[in-house]
This record gives sequence, C-alpha cells and structure tokens, in this order.
Amino acid sequence: IFFRLMTPPPQVPTDPKALPLLDSVRSNVGPDAADLDDQFIGKFLKARNYNVEAASTMLKKHLVWRAENNVDNVQLEYFGATKDRPDIHQLYQSGFYGLDRKGNPVFVEQPGKANVNEAFKSLGAEFMVRWHICLMETGRATYRRHGAEGLVVILDASGVGMSHVSSAALSFFRTVSAIDQDNYPEHLVRCFIINAGRIAKYGWKLISPFLDANTKEKVRIFDGDYAEELDSLVAKDQLPEFLGGTYRDGNCFFGAPKP
Repeated sequence: IFFRLMTPPPQVPTDPKALPLLDSVRSNVGPDAADLDDQFIGKFLKARNYNVEAASTMLKKHLVWRAENNVDNVQLEYFGATKDRPDIHQLYQSGFYGLDRKGNPVFVEQPGKANVNEAFKSLGAEFMVRWHICLMETGRATYRRHGAEGLVVILDASGVGMSHVSSAALSFFRTVSAIDQDNYPEHLVRCFIINAGRIAKYGWKLISPFLDANTKEKVRIFDGDYAEELDSLVAKDQLPEFLGGTYRDGNCFFGAPKP
C-alpha cells in the first residue's frame, strides 16, 4: 500500500506524553494499526487529549475513510491539465519550499492569485477536494521524510478579494477543514497569514469557527510588517523569491506526472 510504504525514519519525533499510551491504542484498533508508526498514532492521541478510547475511535474512523476513498493511492493520480480540464496548479498556486529553523517543511499558498470562480466552474468541488487530499498526503510524506514534526504554512493573502470568500469557496473550506481535522491531526506546526487586508480578515472571521481551538492558536495574522517574525521562524534561503527569499526549487505539482 502506497501510504504504508512511506514509512518515516526512526528519528521522527513522537509526542512524549503519547509514548506510554501507544500500545493501548494499537490493541484497541487491532491488526490495522500494527504497522503504523509511533508519531502517527501519537498525533491522534494528542488530538483527543491523550484519551485512549477517543483516540482509538478517531484512528479507526480514519482508517475506514482511507479505505473507502482509496487515499493510499491518491498521490498516484494525475491532477494536471487534460483536453477536458485546466491545470489546477495554475488556478491555485502553492508549493513546498525549504525548511524552517527546526527542520519542518515550509508550504506556501497564494490564494489571492487563485481563479476561484474558474476552478469551481471547470473542475468542480469533488475534484478539488480530491486534489486537496493529495496535497495533504504529500505534506505528510514530506515532513515524515524529513524526520519533522509537521508543516509550517505561509499563506500570502495579497490580492484576496470577494470571490475568495464566496459561498462556494466557504462551502469548500468547510468540507476540507472537516477532512483535515478528522484525518490529519497535528499536521500543522504554525501558520502565518501575511499581507492580510480587510477582505482577508473578513474571510478569517468566516472560516475560523470551523477550526478547532488548537488549530486557531497556531495561526498568526499580519496586515503589516511580518519580516522580523517570519525570519525568526524561517531563514531567507528557505523561502521563495516572492517572499524575499532565495529558494528556487519548490515542489509545486502534486500527484502523478502526466501519463
């Protein structure tokens, strides 16, 4: 199975509070949890305040969701342009760049450059949700490969307008936020929303109620100077050029290459 081939190296950090509870979760979940690593199970424990029964239930539901949605193979699917659809990577610009100062991969999104109306019209919400799952799986594989805790997300809100907070966009966010919180717990280490103007702040007020308290605590919003605080988190040589950095080898394409 593709997901389980992405086994992290032994040095991947595991929440110390979760360590004495891991075997109990494995016992509750059964054979399906036998080859899940400590960090993976530990994230479900932390998300449920180290309650073994609650974490076991959450993990069981996650494994069922993976099987029902063929998530193990989502990174083998092609999401680029075909004769019938445009390239989603051109409609929504995002990508993985360098590492933060603690070794966590940095993911940068530019929603203000997204053609939201065209994306929903030409691709449909179902396709976009599938692409989002592929992105999340790529993120998980990336931070595990680096032996890291999770992802640092920088969301550049320059250019965000009313089309980005439309009813269709908010409905999509509700769907993917539910998927993320149920299936990718503790995926996020820190999130910086930069260049946040009036509409971006309005959008945050609309979407933040769909996020759990732990996630919201990891988000910082900047409408002005963010350079000093961002530099304390990520060195310039690990940031893309459009954020004042020098990193040029970002991974901005998710899924399989064109067949």
